[in-house]
Amino acid sequence: MSYTTKDIRNVCLLGHGGSGKTTLTENMLYLTGAIDRQGKVNDGNTVCDYDAEEIKRQVTISAAIAPISFGGKKINGIDCPGFQDFAGEVAAALRAVEAGIIFCTAKDGLSVGAERNWKLLKAAGKPVAFYVSKLDEEHGDYFGVLEALQAKYGSIVCPVTIPASDGTGVIDLVHNIAYETNGSKTAKVAVPAADAGKAEELREALMETAAGATEELMEKYFEEMTLSEEELVTGIKAGLKDRSVVPVFCGVGTTGVGTQALLQAILDYVPAPDEVEGIDPNGPTAGLVFKTVSDQFGKYNFIKLVSGKLTADMSLRNSRTGNTDKLGRLYTMCGKKTTEVKDACCDIVAIGKMDWKTGDTVCDPKAEIELPAIEIAEPCYSMCISPKTKGQDDKIANGLARLNEEDISFTVVNNAE
Repeated sequence: MSYTTKDIRNVCLLGHGGSGKTTLTENMLYLTGAIDRQGKVNDGNTVCDYDAEEIKRQVTISAAIAPISFGGKKINGIDCPGFQDFAGEVAAALRAVEAGIIFCTAKDGLSVGAERNWKLLKAAGKPVAFYVSKLDEEHGDYFGVLEALQAKYGSIVCPVTIPASDGTGVIDLVHNIAYETNGSKTAKVAVPAADAGKAEELREALMETAAGATEELMEKYFEEMTLSEEELVTGIKAGLKDRSVVPVFCGVGTTGVGTQALLQAILDYVPAPDEVEGIDPNGPTAGLVFKTVSDQFGKYNFIKLVSGKLTADMSLRNSRTGNTDKLGRLYTMCGKKTTEVKDACCDIVAIGKMDWKTGDTVCDPKAEIELPAIEIAEPCYSMCISPKTKGQDDKIANGLARLNEEDISFTVVNNAE
């Protein structure tokens, strides 16, 4: 299925290792029908953690893309590694999205990984939201995490969904409804009476924060001391875009509690690509190679289109090499699963069998440009690699070169000492 630019949302899922990013991504795919069975990280059968090392270690090593169809629109969720060892994957993925969602667990709260990702998103000028995961964990405290976030980042941090006190779902403060989850089914119901007072108190605080996003809303709020649902949505979306509002969501990835509310919130508040400066769906074709996968089955380059339309029969120029290459097939990737598409417009697509590297700009030969490079932190650790048997130096060099096509965060030098 082909999507127009206004119907696409690109988001990074960020946070400390073990905060539930892969589990929630799996739950999103399951609840929207992309997969017929929800895998588990501990079982090694999730869509995004498909590499043998990821399965063995039960951690995300490489950023993986999960295209999710919801409400007639497409959400490209990028599940990013949480451990600092793989920071290069996060830096590259941030170039392909319009917003980031930082995960904090209800038990552990604001972690070092969450703070680090906040700084990355701030430096990149990207909108940011928080997601409080694992609400069902023993000693989990959503409101304690919320208070910690507000103490750290100020009153711009405001809850948009809160957990229902009986644990059956979440309450959407904007639309003043609850999402009640039973099994794999979620239904919209009235806000439980036991939570009505707390929800109303937080909703009023949310209105005040959202009203500050635009002058029109601020004037309306001062005159009437209230905002409609539509005005609240407008205020949160505008505030998220300019980072004056940081919404907080919550849920349980293993059971689906809060997942539908989060998917709807991504559609409502995260800007579409064409609402962001520098993205032009009507311009000449141009894109950034932000990820490369090379394995025994072949090589794929992942492209974030920032301008124009891409079709399978086009030729694109690589600004680094100066070569013009005729494209083969275009794919959308869901983990390692490929689905062929005929065209794309300011979307994320994969192209096979191209001699491109991560960080390359590819564009219309008649309108050549070079996009800013992916900024990777300087390596802070070095080690010597040598073959077990003599004469294998070339094999090691070739292997490292192939790894470097995927991961540009390390450099290789030949040091005789």
